[in-house]
Amino acid sequence: MSVFKLTASVTLLTGLLGAGFASAQDAAIGAEIYQERCSVCHGETGAGDGLVGELFDRKPRNLSHLAKDNGGLFPFEAVYKSIDGTTEIKGHGYSNMPVWGRYFVAEEMEDPASNPRDAKAVTQGRILAVVYYLQTIQEQ
Repeated sequence: MSVFKLTASVTLLTGLLGAGFASAQDAAIGAEIYQERCSVCHGETGAGDGLVGELFDRKPRNLSHLAKDNGGLFPFEAVYKSIDGTTEIKGHGYSNMPVWGRYFVAEEMEDPASNPRDAKAVTQGRILAVVYYLQTIQEQ
């Protein structure tokens, strides 16, 4: 596992457990992951207009409206759980959305120097970074 990934994960987890809010750096890491993994379905701005998403029976959710659709409060825990796969996403029916928690752990475990605990920590950090990024794109 790279030192960068582990450091980023520890920073993100510390931020979540401590202050409860993200730094600009955390959101920037999340933006990079989002563009690499999520934008193909949810679109570059999160509007649900990604190229692959257009092929689905149901258009992917507009991720910039998560707070607006939740009474003005960003549903942090629900978003985290939907990304890591611990919550079924109703709108997907049979989910087209990858369970990123599983994918990220598997990627980390490809590194021979990795172990399951470190892989899980890095995965949690990556998911938190995406959630922090999604907080920054909310429309009022």
